[in-house]
Amino acid sequence: MKPMDYNNNYNNPYQQPNHNEYPGQPLRNPGQGMATASMILGVACFFMLFTVYVPIICGSIAILLAILSKGYGKRMLVTARVGIGCAIGGMLLVATIVGVLVGSFFSSSGEDLVNFGRQMDQQFKRQTGQELEDVLGQSYEDLMKTYTEMLGK
Repeated sequence: MKPMDYNNNYNNPYQQPNHNEYPGQPLRNPGQGMATASMILGVACFFMLFTVYVPIICGSIAILLAILSKGYGKRMLVTARVGIGCAIGGMLLVATIVGVLVGSFFSSSGEDLVNFGRQMDQQFKRQTGQELEDVLGQSYEDLMKTYTEMLGK
């Protein structure tokens, strides 16, 4: 009968085997991939700031991935924290930009809106050589007149 070798990790019932191929390197955190994806999506929020919808979608997914990357650990990885920070910052910037635009629209006088519509019609004609009314069936100036009537300005 062969004596039991207790120095071999696989035969010792009291010691777990070392599955790391390179003993000097630390084990990789299982949530690292999700944390990295969170950081990439969070940074993407800033690059797609003026698309309005994309940063909200990317930011939401980035926050979700950052939270999920934590797993059962007590601390969140640095890349996950960067992802959450960038996602929240990007979504706040989008909300601020949209708020300023909507606020300026509602605070403008009716005459300013109609002048803006007239300028947009002229810009479209310079860029395309066509009247906007021919393309859409209504000019931007008429659209702004309709809005000012609805808003009572």
